[in-house]
Amino acid sequence: MATKLNLKRVSFIVLLLLTHLSFSYYYFPWFWSSLIGFVIILFLSYKIWKNAFIFWIGIPVKRKELLISLLLLIIFFAGSFAIILLIARNNQIEIRLRSYKTLVHSLFYTLNEEIIIGALLLKGIRHRWKKLSKPLISLTVALAFALVHFIFYKLIFVASGNLSLITIVTLFLVGVFRNNLILKTGHIGYSWALHFGWIYVMLGCQHLNLLTAKYLTDFDRFQMYLGDFRVMIISLVLAGFSFYLIKKKLLFPDYGHPIA
Repeated sequence: MATKLNLKRVSFIVLLLLTHLSFSYYYFPWFWSSLIGFVIILFLSYKIWKNAFIFWIGIPVKRKELLISLLLLIIFFAGSFAIILLIARNNQIEIRLRSYKTLVHSLFYTLNEEIIIGALLLKGIRHRWKKLSKPLISLTVALAFALVHFIFYKLIFVASGNLSLITIVTLFLVGVFRNNLILKTGHIGYSWALHFGWIYVMLGCQHLNLLTAKYLTDFDRFQMYLGDFRVMIISLVLAGFSFYLIKKKLLFPDYGHPIA
C-alpha cells in the first residue's frame, strides 16, 4: 500500500513539473497559458498533499505576509526599472511597455517558477535531507540555477553565444537571495516579488537598440542587464544580507522544518 501511495505521489509530482514546463514558457499561443498552468499546479498540489498543499507550494496566506509581499513588489519593481533604465540609456536602448497580455503571462509564469523550483524544490530537499544546513541548500540550488541558464544558452540556443562570467555570477547571487528568502519565511511571497519585479521589466518589455533599430533578444538582455557589474554588486549585497536574515529573527520567524 505504501509503495502504491509513493508511486502515485511521484506520478503527480512529475505531472506538476510537466505542467510547469508546458504552460509557463509560451509553448501554447495563448497569453493566459501560464494562468492555466497555475490553476493545474494548484489542483495537482492539492491531490498530492491535501490540506497541507498551501504549505508545500509556499503561497503566503497571512495578512502581514501578503502586505509585505505587495510592498516589496513595489520596491523591487521600482528598483528594477530604475537600474535597467540607467543601463539601457547608457547603451542607447529604449524600453517600451507591451500590452496587458505580457503582464499577465509574466505574473503567472514567475509565480509558477517560484512554486516549482522555489518552494517545492527547497522544501523537498529539506524534508528529504534534514541534516543539510539551509546555507548549503541555498548555495547548491543557486549554483545549479546559474549553471542551468549557462547550459540552456550554450546547448539549446547555440546561436546566442555564451553567457558572460558576470552574468553567471549574478544569476548565482540572485538565486542565493531568492533561496534564502524562501528557506527563512517558508513562503514565496517575497521571492516572487523580486522575481516578477525584475523579469517584467527585463523580459516583459521591449528593448529597442536605437543605433541598430533592432530589438534585443532574451540573450542580449541577460548579457546587458545581469552582466552589468553594478547589478552584480547589488546582488552580492542582497545575497549577503539574506544570510544575515537566516541567522536572525528579523521581520519574520523561522518557519522550521517541513511537515510530512
